[in-house]
Amino acid sequence: MDLGLIIDSHSHWGPSLSMGIDVTTSQLQGQQKEAGVDYVIIIPFPSTAIENNSINVRILSEARKIESFFPYHYIRENYDNEGFNPLPDDYFGGKWHWMRGSQDSASNYSVLRDPLLPALAEKIRKTGKPVIFEEELEFTKTFVDMFPGVILIIPHLGLLGGYPLDFLKAFKNNSNIYFDTALGSKDMILEFVRTAGPERVLFGSDVPFGTMKSELAKITGLSLSRSDMELILSANAIRLAGLPR
Repeated sequence: MDLGLIIDSHSHWGPSLSMGIDVTTSQLQGQQKEAGVDYVIIIPFPSTAIENNSINVRILSEARKIESFFPYHYIRENYDNEGFNPLPDDYFGGKWHWMRGSQDSASNYSVLRDPLLPALAEKIRKTGKPVIFEEELEFTKTFVDMFPGVILIIPHLGLLGGYPLDFLKAFKNNSNIYFDTALGSKDMILEFVRTAGPERVLFGSDVPFGTMKSELAKITGLSLSRSDMELILSANAIRLAGLPR
């Protein structure tokens, strides 16, 4: 099957202060070539972005030089100033990662009681841009109930925030909640496609934790129609993030 356009909706770029690694442009381009991926949405590592906003600036600069890169803006934890813009115009979406919590392990529920959170969420909602949103299931459910107009993409089908099928059950009827496939199993990806619909699932690799080739093979190995495959591999990302066609 000719897969048409392929967009990786979730890949890291740049250095990680916590892991001591650096995902370079040449590394991503090499994976693109190997896998046949046309475009990549690139996101800063959380530890680097929390330390200093300069990585958001650098990732935008790199995307302006590399035609196949689209930048997402990391929403930093110190958003408590009037001029803070969580999703500036030149970025196509954002990333929210365990805001003020324990990275990759526990949400900080006090964030939900922050009096400044409603203003932040409203700024995000007004942009109409998607946010890759990684938190525990209960935190995510509360956030969605509080701010139903914000477009969220749950990475890894919810794998790092709990059990994927619990996320699917909680949000299967929420049309503003989407899921990316990075690091999910083939069987789990298929269940999300069948239950939530192909229009709410996006292909992602989460480089360097996955590779474009191996993560893409999970999608292409599914028995899906051409139209469903196109939604997952490119059309959903184009629609949600407003990517140039």
